[in-house]
Amino acid sequence: MKYIIIGIIAIVIILILFNQFGEKKENNVISQSENSFETKDNTSEKEKSTLGTLKKIKSQDYSRYILTKSTTESYILKGIKEYGELSGNEEFNIYNLGIAEYGDWKIIKVDPSISFYVYHNLVGWLSGYEENTAIPEFSIGFSKNKTNSQEDYLFFLDPENEYGDSQIGTFGNGKSFSIYLPEAYEEYGNLTIKKEIQVSMKENVDYISEQGFNISDIESLKYIEHKIKMNE
Repeated sequence: MKYIIIGIIAIVIILILFNQFGEKKENNVISQSENSFETKDNTSEKEKSTLGTLKKIKSQDYSRYILTKSTTESYILKGIKEYGELSGNEEFNIYNLGIAEYGDWKIIKVDPSISFYVYHNLVGWLSGYEENTAIPEFSIGFSKNKTNSQEDYLFFLDPENEYGDSQIGTFGNGKSFSIYLPEAYEEYGNLTIKKEIQVSMKENVDYISEQGFNISDIESLKYIEHKIKMNE
């Protein structure tokens, strides 16, 4: 009888322990699952914020310029020519580029048929592709929309990016954006509007004006045309 009672007690204890450990394990699984989903959701929102909104840019809708200060025409032409030879391909196109002088500024009007990729990379390239005393103090891209000034946009190399492979800028409507240059080869580019980037069109236009160039005069300048060969 004594052994029967001990056996029953042992069975009861085993059942209690089994239920306790089984329940604890199940709670851990649910907890981990919930935490996993919470982390996934948070990461997803963070990624969405970082990725931003892709905006298609149709080059034919814009007159496109590069604003350079304290440089020479020979530096600009040499730089663009050397950029055009980077691909090493035998096939090439001839493009028309206009250069106008405005005080200490050289304004480049870009051929309408030049791609989004080449245009935006040229702005960065001219910022200093080699050691040269004629490296511009500024190299700024400005695209003027042909019908809507709110769609005008201005951009330059991101000063916080040490690799020189991204640009930041702003539209006339106040939206700011970034461009990752190595992946800007799509037809409509990869300009991405991001809330975390804050660039002011007015402040930059005012600063350019303080530096001696009135951007509102850009279409009325006298551009001297140069034919540039670019390998495709």
